[in-house]
Amino acid sequence: MVCAAALAVAGCKNSAQVFTDQNDGGFFAKPVDFFKKPDWAKPANANTAELGPTRQVGPEDLVAADGTCSGAGAQPALAPAAAPEGAIAVTPAEPGAPTVLGGIALAMTECQVVQRAGTPTNVSIGAGEKGERNVVLTYPSGTWPGIYRFSDGRLKVIERAQAPPEPPKPPAKKKKAAPKKKTAPAQ
Repeated sequence: MVCAAALAVAGCKNSAQVFTDQNDGGFFAKPVDFFKKPDWAKPANANTAELGPTRQVGPEDLVAADGTCSGAGAQPALAPAAAPEGAIAVTPAEPGAPTVLGGIALAMTECQVVQRAGTPTNVSIGAGEKGERNVVLTYPSGTWPGIYRFSDGRLKVIERAQAPPEPPKPPAKKKKAAPKKKTAPAQ
């Protein structure tokens, strides 16, 4: 107990020079702020951080009424011979199959979604209140089923597609109970 008290007093006083670093004047020379945000967690300039797409949507990024893309936005699948070394070549098994592997995210263009999800089952093209282009692509099944809503060529809303009803379960078989043994009444 006495040794513990002596060490505690010596640690506070630093008379043994245990906590002294010869280069900086000691471990406790600089105050430590435990609640300071680390430099790696700060953006380079918080006022100019861009999280969304920066280029404008062009005609090549828009879907036609039949759900296909035309122009530079439509990228055909890479043939196995034309694929760069180390890349995975995607060859669609059927017309309208996805040509690009990957997920779907908000702010993608119409053609980027079609490239990942394939040709939609239903395409609805109209105009919004301010005259902007509104498109709804419906995929009831496939890799990325859902209802995708676009405004001015960018994906704004993803809704879950209604799942097909599950097939009915077969009725459970009843187990036959073993016959009960008769016992003589007690007297």
